[in-house]
Amino acid sequence: MGMASNALEKIVTDFVAQHIGYDKNACGILTSGGTLANLTALLAARRIKASNDVWNEGHKEKLAIMVSEEAHYCIDRAARIMGLGSSGIIKIPVDDNFRIKTDVLEEYLQKAKSNRIKVIAIVGCASSTATGSYDDLDVIASFAKKNDLWFHVDGAHGGAVVFSKKYQYLANGIHKADSVVIDFHKLLMTPALNTALIFKRSSDNYKVFEQKAQYLWDSQSTEEWYNSGKRTFECTKLMMSIKVYSILKAHGTDIFEKNVDRLYDMGVSFSAMIKERSDFELAIQPQANIVNFRYVGNKEVGKGYNQINDDIRQQLLEEGKFYIVKTTIGTKRYLRVSIMNPMTTERDCGELLDEIEKIGGNV
Repeated sequence: MGMASNALEKIVTDFVAQHIGYDKNACGILTSGGTLANLTALLAARRIKASNDVWNEGHKEKLAIMVSEEAHYCIDRAARIMGLGSSGIIKIPVDDNFRIKTDVLEEYLQKAKSNRIKVIAIVGCASSTATGSYDDLDVIASFAKKNDLWFHVDGAHGGAVVFSKKYQYLANGIHKADSVVIDFHKLLMTPALNTALIFKRSSDNYKVFEQKAQYLWDSQSTEEWYNSGKRTFECTKLMMSIKVYSILKAHGTDIFEKNVDRLYDMGVSFSAMIKERSDFELAIQPQANIVNFRYVGNKEVGKGYNQINDDIRQQLLEEGKFYIVKTTIGTKRYLRVSIMNPMTTERDCGELLDEIEKIGGNV
């Protein structure tokens, strides 16, 4: 109900909606992280696409969501919170670049129908969390339209490319989505947690949480942008909008583009450095600022490469010079680097590789 915070929130979400490619019918909210934002979007999908009013009547049919097997775990969690169960999470396999296989979508949809499961939504990744791979949003959008499904884009990490002329092609088709999530605290220089959830049609946002709250507003059926409590889980929340608004006012509206370009360019440079060194193996050519690679030198040791890379990562953390994580792709363990700080340089990346080679030769 805060006058200043809601006004600023509308300015910020309208700014994001414009860059996504939505028109003036769009509407958005800021919320505490991608997990809550994705859940809210999928609740909207259920409200719009389920055969009955689940919000008031409860489930009367088995519902499901289609999503890449590489999607963030919060999509799986959201489906379970919504009571869809394991059968309500239809995970679609990915190709060699870890993008959802769009050529099998129809097969999986028909299988769900034969099992009397109603699919209400399909989620596109922009990008996936582990590898930074972008699903083909254009193809998914066409599939969703053909089959009357809600099309949601989880762009928590990589949806920020909508601000970049250089890299926005990675999310071609994002404007066709019914809803989009983008984290400001990932690639947009904003303190956590701060996430935008944008709906293509504002009326869809108001339908998610329809209930009486006489002490807050007179009628739930009216759509006042300044009563954000009608559209969010949170009643009281931090003034998230001021963080984003202050960055834009202090540094200009192109600051997000500059940051995305800088971080994604570094992803390209870092992967090139890795390929030049014979002791390293790149998982895939990265599309984003997420680079997965592993050390494959020191062939004389008895340990397998999975254990070697586990040991390298652990020693790096204990030394405190660098912080990286690890991930498993298929059966292989990889070192995973997300280049988040715009002050990171090629020199930093080279020193990281030098340190890994040094540790790898001794583990």
